[in-house]
Amino acid sequence: MPCSCQHGEILEINAGAHNRENAVVTVCCEEDCTGIHTLTEQASGEEIPAQCTDGEMTFIIPQMASGEVKRYQIGPSTEIERGVVIEEQDSHCDVTIGGELLTRYVFGGDIARPYCYPLHGPGGVELTNFAPGDHIHHKSLYVAHGSVNGYDNWSELEGHARTVVEECRVTQGPVYGEILAIGDWVTPEDEKLLREETHWRFYNLPDSKRFLDVTTTWIAAYQGVLLGDTKEAGTISVRVNEQMEVKNGGTFVNAYGGINDDECWGKRAPWVDYFGTVDGQQVGIAIFDHPHNYRHPTWWHVRGYGLFTANCWGLHDFYDDFALRGDHSMPQGDMLQFNFRLYLHAEDTSAADVSSRYLDYAFPPKVEELG
Repeated sequence: MPCSCQHGEILEINAGAHNRENAVVTVCCEEDCTGIHTLTEQASGEEIPAQCTDGEMTFIIPQMASGEVKRYQIGPSTEIERGVVIEEQDSHCDVTIGGELLTRYVFGGDIARPYCYPLHGPGGVELTNFAPGDHIHHKSLYVAHGSVNGYDNWSELEGHARTVVEECRVTQGPVYGEILAIGDWVTPEDEKLLREETHWRFYNLPDSKRFLDVTTTWIAAYQGVLLGDTKEAGTISVRVNEQMEVKNGGTFVNAYGGINDDECWGKRAPWVDYFGTVDGQQVGIAIFDHPHNYRHPTWWHVRGYGLFTANCWGLHDFYDDFALRGDHSMPQGDMLQFNFRLYLHAEDTSAADVSSRYLDYAFPPKVEELG
């Protein structure tokens, strides 16, 4: 349907207490509102695109200083670059930004569960590893859990469960592109365990930094569900490029300054950043755990050999104490939703200012509609 946002309306953006860089801002608009607009900053005349989808307007503020206030007027779309393009095939979707492949989301064929591979960072560097010999189920970037009513939807050992995608809905535009994957977790006998609806949103940003938002919703649509206590799980999971592993000079750091396995594995933190040198270029991946997530700040199943997952389930493993349990029961009809952001960046944690980018995500600029 046509977009109902009013041209001429003013949006006042307040940076708040922090400097902002490529801050993603989302405001509500009319339900089922869909369209592209141009926001013009009143003081400078700077224009940025805004994208409306399903009752939300999203745009990206390039720069704001702490305490700064900007006013943008909503206007009709002008000649804007295509931005994020998603091409859907029979078994996968190719995501490109500025004509360059960012990732391929694979959802069909003879696979245990969907994944994104390759995942390209700055300069086209491949940031992830795919099905390494030590753990063939670590397929780049994916969602999985190793104990779902006793079934294993994490590994690819004999008798493992699977994630079957039934439908992909694609959105693309100048601000972001998104894949909504809808499907089920099923037993080896194809009994449905739970419903999964996952949004993969890719933002139109410079090559030196990319944001990927993942919103995954697990619904006990068919029966009660017990998500078991296990470290063999990742509400969001990454296997980093082998060149980024600690044995090859890589490092991972959490929000509190903890470094590598001894100070990050099984520890709680709002974010972890894993960086290293790939093909001569220093690059990294940070995962942000949203403050609204269940059991925030999450625990991290992150290892020097390259596994990197947000895991709020494996408490008995993390604390080496079977009296501490991470099990979670979902009565039929219940649901859990998790929100994460992946920040793909150049250089190390400090140079990429990971902590500030987390604040942009967790506490974005405030917006007021002035009419």
